[in-house]
Amino acid sequence: MNWMREWVVARNCLVAVMLASARVFAANGQEPQAAPPDLAGRWVMVQVMPALTSLPLVGDVTLTTISAAFVEIEQLGMSLQLRDTACFTDVQMMPGVVSSRVPEAFTASLRPAPRFAFLELRDDGWWFVQPSVVEVRGAAIDDPSCTVLPTEAGDPRVWDQDGDGHPGLTVEVTAVGLVAGETYVLQRLEFALLGRIMNDDTVSGSMSWLSEQKVVGASNPLLLMAYEYESHPDSSRSVFAMLRADPSWTCETIRELLPDILRAAGA
Repeated sequence: MNWMREWVVARNCLVAVMLASARVFAANGQEPQAAPPDLAGRWVMVQVMPALTSLPLVGDVTLTTISAAFVEIEQLGMSLQLRDTACFTDVQMMPGVVSSRVPEAFTASLRPAPRFAFLELRDDGWWFVQPSVVEVRGAAIDDPSCTVLPTEAGDPRVWDQDGDGHPGLTVEVTAVGLVAGETYVLQRLEFALLGRIMNDDTVSGSMSWLSEQKVVGASNPLLLMAYEYESHPDSSRSVFAMLRADPSWTCETIRELLPDILRAAGA
């Protein structure tokens, strides 16, 4: 499958160049006459990413990742800078014969670089547009978009990001009640957001994404079996929502509000 991996890397490089050009165009484009909405401040963002995979000992599985974070937005005209503080990541699997849990140490270790987005006025109102960004977890590589992920724990680029003494990031897995343990993984997530600004406190829309995961170690040898997953073919199921956060809210508050936020996202 090396040719496929190389093709994905080449595609990512091309996309990165195209999006860089798009950002320059957006920045240099003519400002619309209407005043843009003010999104500056603290927000909650929830992202829903459904995927399909085939797991060893289990078979076909629908895997949905739900991630939640606080986002601080700085705004200059129509340009936005977003800084994330991750709260939690849930993984739901159907059928439920397999489960995966993302430990708190995994989430606490996520410190992505600032993201950039912009506002766009369309016929039906204002829209939030975030071009594609790439995050690599568990490995230090020079070009996140264009470098193939390491496949071995001994690769010098692999690091113990969550500080638990194991390479990469630790994810707990239980399959059919027979195999349980920890997997040590590297991840790459590439995603873009397009959302309608519903009002001063709500943004909701679609999420396009690609994800890659490499298992570089496991506490149980049976969990070393390789598998890959791809985003669900029904792209309408990949959504996100942003709600303006009250200063008193904590990650526990987001957990309590999650059903309402998912409804706002159309999930």
